[in-house]
Amino acid sequence: MYKRLLFVAGYVLFLFLLLSPLQAHAQNWGGCVDANGVASLNCLPVVFSNIVRAALMFVGVIAVFLIIWAGIKFIRSGGDPKEAQSARSMITYAIIGLILVLSSFAIIYFIAYLIHTNCFTQLFFISSK
Repeated sequence: MYKRLLFVAGYVLFLFLLLSPLQAHAQNWGGCVDANGVASLNCLPVVFSNIVRAALMFVGVIAVFLIIWAGIKFIRSGGDPKEAQSARSMITYAIIGLILVLSSFAIIYFIAYLIHTNCFTQLFFISSK
């Protein structure tokens, strides 16, 4: 059972690493690349945006994996209160971690929106205009 779950986790991680760069190639680079295909410093917001998107996807995959793992652990506890409490705390910590990561991005976006800076708002999915 554990070997199969480890195999599935490795497969999901492999797919994440394989499919993440494809979004970066499909993105509109705008005017930051010159005629020779050389990137300039104007490409930094695009690069940071790709990094943030990949980090959010990775954190989401890890949180879902931990919640599923804790659910399996809870089911397999067999009525043992210590194991059930361990599984509940694992679910709680996974959800709290996901909320903290998402709220930190929301706070940064909100501050950037308040001070009207485009550098930070270009890092996120939603346009501030």
